[in-house]
Amino acid sequence: MTTPSPFPTVDLDRLTDRQTARIRLYCVPPSGTGSEFFLPWVAEFSELIDLVTVGLPGRGARVGEPSITDIGWAAAGIAEAVAADLRHRPPADGFHAVFGHSFGALLAFEATHRLRSTSRTEPGLLAISAVPPPNRDGLDDHIARNLGSGIAAITEIMGWEEPTDDALTRTVYTPFLADAVALLQHTRQAWPPLRARLSVFGGLDDPIVDPESLHEWSACTTADTRVHRYPGGHHYVRTQVAEVVAQLTEDLLAAYRNPA
Repeated sequence: MTTPSPFPTVDLDRLTDRQTARIRLYCVPPSGTGSEFFLPWVAEFSELIDLVTVGLPGRGARVGEPSITDIGWAAAGIAEAVAADLRHRPPADGFHAVFGHSFGALLAFEATHRLRSTSRTEPGLLAISAVPPPNRDGLDDHIARNLGSGIAAITEIMGWEEPTDDALTRTVYTPFLADAVALLQHTRQAWPPLRARLSVFGGLDDPIVDPESLHEWSACTTADTRVHRYPGGHHYVRTQVAEVVAQLTEDLLAAYRNPA
């Protein structure tokens, strides 16, 4: 008898539907947000890139569903969704990449390893943003250190204005708190190096991730690693959309033209 999953499944949202695109990019949003986080990216990408986002339960269009509070389940669900998409709607040239920001970067990293172990495939490029390398204190350590500060610390971490309406507060904070629970009970694994190229992004003034540590991600792959830093804090990407997308596009095309 098969044990049912304790969580809803992971969906994929197609922000573009460019069937002749040469590159498919799967994006994992940061904590507490849904696919809407990447909507500003759509106009910045060329027709060469098809943008698909991960739709996690409990956020975005799926508000009201139970959030996943286990990183292993979430990463496995993302890997299954990506694998199914690659089987049923393969990219024009078979090239795909994965991007994640903050908590989404951790999920993207773990999902990539699970995709390799279950489907024997890796993205041509794994791009991660605003997350410490595995040998450093992680996002879970930051959450643990700031639990006592309450909602003010959460608001500062997320870069939000504190909601004044109770219903909006529940909508905004519930998925973030679920992600905090997932982080606090997460056990990090010692994964073998990937073969995929890595692109690592971060903010120069990030209070959570030391920008000088980002180059240490190179130990996680046998391929090339590129590191890019931008003005701003943990959510620098919100004010640097055009710059980040331009650099990501350059890295995607480089990986596409010269596979690892």
